[in-house]
Amino acid sequence: MKIFGRFLIAFLLGSVLATGCYEDKGNYDYSTPGDDIVVSRFDTVKNIRLTWAYDEQIEIEPGFRIVTDRVRETDLGYEWNIDGEVVSSERVLRIDPLPVGRHSGTFTVIDEAHGLRYNSIFTLVITSSFSEGWFILSDDGGKSLLSYVNLVDENTPGELVRDVYGEVNGEELGSDPRKIRIVSYDGSPVTYEWEVLQGSGSVSIDQATMAKIGVIDEEFVGGAAPAGFVAVDGFQRDGGSIVLSEDGKVYQRDFSIYNKYPVPHSGKYGSTPVYMEGGMNIALMNGFDHFSVRSYGHIPFALLYDKQNNRFLSIYGYNLLGSASDQFGVFGTVKIPEAAAVKPGDTDSESGLEFPDPAGLGDYTVQAMGARIAPVSTGGTGVVTTATNYILLKSTVDGKYYILSFSYKMNSATSVAIELLGFKAFPETEGFNDQSLFEVLIGGQEVIFYTAGADNNILYAYDILDGTSRSVYTAPSRITALSTGVVDIPLASSLVQLAKTAYKDRMMVGTSTGSAALLDISESAVLAGNTPAIKTFTGLGQVVDMDFYIPKNAYCYYGY
Repeated sequence: MKIFGRFLIAFLLGSVLATGCYEDKGNYDYSTPGDDIVVSRFDTVKNIRLTWAYDEQIEIEPGFRIVTDRVRETDLGYEWNIDGEVVSSERVLRIDPLPVGRHSGTFTVIDEAHGLRYNSIFTLVITSSFSEGWFILSDDGGKSLLSYVNLVDENTPGELVRDVYGEVNGEELGSDPRKIRIVSYDGSPVTYEWEVLQGSGSVSIDQATMAKIGVIDEEFVGGAAPAGFVAVDGFQRDGGSIVLSEDGKVYQRDFSIYNKYPVPHSGKYGSTPVYMEGGMNIALMNGFDHFSVRSYGHIPFALLYDKQNNRFLSIYGYNLLGSASDQFGVFGTVKIPEAAAVKPGDTDSESGLEFPDPAGLGDYTVQAMGARIAPVSTGGTGVVTTATNYILLKSTVDGKYYILSFSYKMNSATSVAIELLGFKAFPETEGFNDQSLFEVLIGGQEVIFYTAGADNNILYAYDILDGTSRSVYTAPSRITALSTGVVDIPLASSLVQLAKTAYKDRMMVGTSTGSAALLDISESAVLAGNTPAIKTFTGLGQVVDMDFYIPKNAYCYYGY
């Protein structure tokens, strides 16, 4: 099936694995005291490939030498062992494609006449053709279209693969697209999937191969979603997941846990939505599972806006490696503690405005929200437990926009602390309205990007620290989607070299007329008021949503 081999990102193999996770001191020459046979080191034989794409049949011809006259080649047997299983007894290995990841192998030459075995250890790496880059979801004449832009390096975008789903699966993706989100299943190795949320039935897609896994709407009790269900967002931890419908209802399921890891797609969503006292109608949410994947951290909760009661709710999902699976899915109202230094009704020292109450926002409604995150060192691993939320509020009194910020911090497995930080007016910008986009950089620069202008085609950068904003890019038509790269977060000790942060200064901007521009959003470009387009892609239909994917260290697992 070798469709996207030109996008293969090869890993360099040698005596030391380039990831820094595993030091391979094998691949040495092996022989008996008589030195009858010498099996060549695989990393020194130029005609042997040890890196293959996920869709390639594997063929490896090994090298060895017979160095004494007492051994005849006709008396030799062969054995190929991959991941502890014998897969071939032929001299040349020919097997079907293997799963993406790192595979341990041993090639053995058997001197059957003398009962001797000569081994050589090798590492076989299977890579994905879709390893790093932006995935673009668009509406092309009413049909959902999933496309892909790979990245050659931190400064160089590759080619656009239009309709990557259709190319791989030989079918249309669906229609009425709403959102694309990356989810991960902890395990060894960690596996990643895309969820394409759409009106025609949301689907799960294997990140490595782009092959369809299943239909989310069928993962309910009884095999069908409730009437009126259209998935628009979700949240996932090891113990389970929730899915948000466009009608404001939330559905929940628990995963089965095997060997401390969740079983993908196990369990069923209940047919009855989650209920809280007072009811709820969820209009917006921040699922911090998504942020965790992009920031190499662990945030076990999600923030939800309940427009029915004009309040914030949270779902608690502390499930690291299945150790607390019974604690998934605890919903609660976001309340400021009685002992807090700053309480609702207090005056912001900078703006003079009175803080609203997250548990009941009064004269303000939530228009958009985002968050910045911070790492905390826990036992030598990088664990993200703190988020600073930036909420775009609109006053029902004067119709103006405001920014509310508060921290959201996990103190323990059962305690979340809320602290009000700031409340000030959002800069008045011509053309800014309820349809404007609002994108908080979750790490790196303290900047919020938003759209305004007569057709919402101008991108602005809002400086969180000094409260000023400046225009930085003008698109050819209405901006419909924004997506940033991996955040720049310092991790603790052993992890610092494993996190990839090369794309923190890049943003993809999608438009209503089918273009997507990769922008330079480095600090110098933002301060200059000019975030130039590095490359622009066209022919996509109206861009609906985009997301950036880069794996964690491919062969090591560290809990988020």
